[in-house]
Amino acid sequence: MPPRANPARIRRHWAIIILVVMSGLAGAAIGQATAPRGPEKPPAGDPLVTLNDAFRSVYRRTKQETLAHGGPVILGVGDHLVLRRAGTRTEVPYTPAVYHVLKGVAHVPLALDVLLAPHADTAVLDDGVLAEMRELRRLMEAAEPSLAGHGLDAEQLDRARRIYADSRAFLDAVIQAKRCTRDERVAFARRMHALVMKNVGEAARAELDALHARVTAWRNEMSPDEWKGLKVVILGSALPRQQSLTVQYFARLLGEPGEGPRIIYAESVRDEDQALDLMATRAVDTGIGVDFFNDPTRMHRDLLCDAARDYLPLLIDRP
Repeated sequence: MPPRANPARIRRHWAIIILVVMSGLAGAAIGQATAPRGPEKPPAGDPLVTLNDAFRSVYRRTKQETLAHGGPVILGVGDHLVLRRAGTRTEVPYTPAVYHVLKGVAHVPLALDVLLAPHADTAVLDDGVLAEMRELRRLMEAAEPSLAGHGLDAEQLDRARRIYADSRAFLDAVIQAKRCTRDERVAFARRMHALVMKNVGEAARAELDALHARVTAWRNEMSPDEWKGLKVVILGSALPRQQSLTVQYFARLLGEPGEGPRIIYAESVRDEDQALDLMATRAVDTGIGVDFFNDPTRMHRDLLCDAARDYLPLLIDRP
């Protein structure tokens, strides 16, 4: 395991970072007070630009050192988990096949709702929409016979067939009527709710069981100090962030309240290196927040936010 980062060296880097930032802000303030409004950005070669470039260089180097000397990291990347530990990288798929089958079946009534929602006020559905509905029906008929070969238990298989049958019956009624009101669409969605959520619940349990088995195996390979220093970065899109299954799992496992110093949600980040860069940024900014504000989370929000809150009432009257 690589040596831990030198705390004195990192503090020294933070001190340089803040000195440069404060110098830049002071210079900008003096320039605004003594000169008329000029270019939005200083010209290349300006000493202020050079000073700010030095800040960025120190900041980048400190982030690199934070990554180089940190403990193990688990990244959640789609259906895969990645463990970075002691200079090695291990990637494994962990999501079980049944998870995808259960979710795929649950998506059928959702697809019908999404397809018809824009046409609630349409007196007669056009040929393009009707053709798309017929194609969905054809795809369902082709997929249903294969359900038995995808590892579903008897109850799950019966439920999947009910979802398909109810969805086909709804499709047939809409195709025949060539219209679907909002009330009709919502009534179908509400009828399917219990079946869909039963699939969702079982998919969640299957994913959690597989996730826990993999993480437990990795934990057994780590020393107590490594486990104590473990960090987790979850790459995901914006909407599932709230109450994310993976965040909930690691929060429970690590005894954390949720997202924080050990659990980072890399929203809309798809690249592993970018996710690690975000983790390092949070770590460096946490140190700055502690040193300058006695608040580890202060730099995780806009540094200008307090000043903006105080100045905006003076700048703009409420409508």
